[in-house]
Amino acid sequence: MYGILKYIEDNNEGNYTCYKTRKLSLDENIKDTISENSDLDIIPNKNRGIIAEDDPSHCNTVQISEKDVKNIRRPWFKYFLDGSRHVYKVDDIAIGDKIYPILAGQLIVGCCKRENRDTFQKEKIISKIVISLPKLFYTKSGKREDFARTYSSKMNQFLKKQNKFWSEHPEIQVDKIVFYDVDGTKIDETDPNKYRNSGIAKIQNEMTDEEQLMVRELCREKKLNDENWLIKDGSLQYNPRFSNMDLAQFNSMRSNYSRVVGISKSFNPDLLRNYQGDKMAQIIANLKPFERTKAYEYVSEHSQGQKFAIWYLRLRKETGFRENHFSDIVKCEIVITDEKIHTDDINDISANLIQEAYPVCYGKDSRWANHLYPIYLTETFCKSKYLSNNVFLNLF
Repeated sequence: MYGILKYIEDNNEGNYTCYKTRKLSLDENIKDTISENSDLDIIPNKNRGIIAEDDPSHCNTVQISEKDVKNIRRPWFKYFLDGSRHVYKVDDIAIGDKIYPILAGQLIVGCCKRENRDTFQKEKIISKIVISLPKLFYTKSGKREDFARTYSSKMNQFLKKQNKFWSEHPEIQVDKIVFYDVDGTKIDETDPNKYRNSGIAKIQNEMTDEEQLMVRELCREKKLNDENWLIKDGSLQYNPRFSNMDLAQFNSMRSNYSRVVGISKSFNPDLLRNYQGDKMAQIIANLKPFERTKAYEYVSEHSQGQKFAIWYLRLRKETGFRENHFSDIVKCEIVITDEKIHTDDINDISANLIQEAYPVCYGKDSRWANHLYPIYLTETFCKSKYLSNNVFLNLF
């Protein structure tokens, strides 16, 4: 069956050799998510913490009243966004005297909305197939991005003519070709999987770019405002090094996040120091139910000096099922647009987040205790849109 790899082999002017090696899905372990927006990519703050809220009280924690949680009549959060990807190694290609992997990915970025407690539905979804090739695949004059657009367009047209499956499924196409680094400062020369990880990073970048573009679209449609906030699964600290956008386009995204809260289910508890200059891991681990840390200012070097307010919140009452002291604690993150964030606003956000933790998806996911239920539903919805591994790999 004529597929993507056959097209690549037939349309490279005889310069490269594809080896038809075994195709396989790559597990999403730490080495496969080197560009993911996580605390592993963020430099811990080594200085005394600066309180980001307007109540400067020198205390480590703030208790959120259970009464305040129960008295929420209209939730602040209406939109919920999550991105997901599956990455595959589909072949090896010889360029010059070296062999490089060909990577491919399925990307899903979805946003769900909730009008009330009884309705939960899709707002937007983006599904993309991305192929990651070594930069040496195209060394002629002209921009690689222009070549990639033309190349993928011709590939899709040809495959729909030559392959019955492609012609019967017009929604399936190669949406983008990206080129990964094979030398220089952007890869770790000591890593035996450096080319694979470099290729995976480009696919991950495309997913996080789509997350940002979706937030921008929601803002342009005026759907985010004081009464309709968005929860984004994961950190808001996007790194321009880990983006396929140009720097000007990347920097323009910051203005879209005034009504967005980033929630991380996993985090480095030593990222911040408190107002006394002490590490906060023990303070975070000892949070009581419905208790949060003070919000601290974090200046991200990755985000061109953008300031964020970060605090940690325990979502649930003691259940006896905690796997560790950080189960049911989430890292909360908002962009700082003014000098200080109102403490009342941080408390209200926290109370709303506690309410979003119920009902509980107990047992459905190893991270169930750290899940906000609507984010869990959004994540489940996104993953339901994947092509099966068998169908996807047969495209190649």
